[in-house]
Amino acid sequence: MTGLPALVADLARQTMRDPRGGVRRLLAMDLPMEARWIALLLVTVLAVLVTRLSLVFLPPGGEPAFLALVADPFVGVPVQGLSLLIAVVAIAVIGQRFGGRGGFADALLVVAWVEFLMTVVQTAELLVMLIVPPLGAVLVLAVLAWFVWIVVNAVAELHGFRNLILVFLGLVGGFVAVVFALALLLSLLGILPVA
Repeated sequence: MTGLPALVADLARQTMRDPRGGVRRLLAMDLPMEARWIALLLVTVLAVLVTRLSLVFLPPGGEPAFLALVADPFVGVPVQGLSLLIAVVAIAVIGQRFGGRGGFADALLVVAWVEFLMTVVQTAELLVMLIVPPLGAVLVLAVLAWFVWIVVNAVAELHGFRNLILVFLGLVGGFVAVVFALALLLSLLGILPVA
């Protein structure tokens, strides 16, 4: 394997072993803004494809309604893309409010990269669950823990933060605030019923 696939595979291995070093190397590539937007679009489509693929292996009628909805490309791609874009803005803005150095362009690249890694890991997780179903629950928890570890380290490196516990708490607080704001907005627009 040579060229871009080899570079991506090597960077993925490094990020999984040393998230901060992988993100540092990724940011040092100084990719043009167009490449960052294309990366976000590609991982958006890839994530929807993996969601759609996972539905194939669920029993008929057993899929959660929301999962079936986001697996539809005409709904899933805009929803997934908007979710990732909101994450980019939140990570950039909230991080800067707390003295971080990461801007929108770098947050865009980091979110696209982490989403790519997550999609690859979810695909492997799906394959393992098909081959050895009893490992499913344990694998889901392990992947979730790994994902949190990667995200916390990636955001810490993006903004130059040292305290991973504070970064984790900031991410949780930011996530809650964004979900609350989205729920309020969707309620005001009449998309979600007001509780």
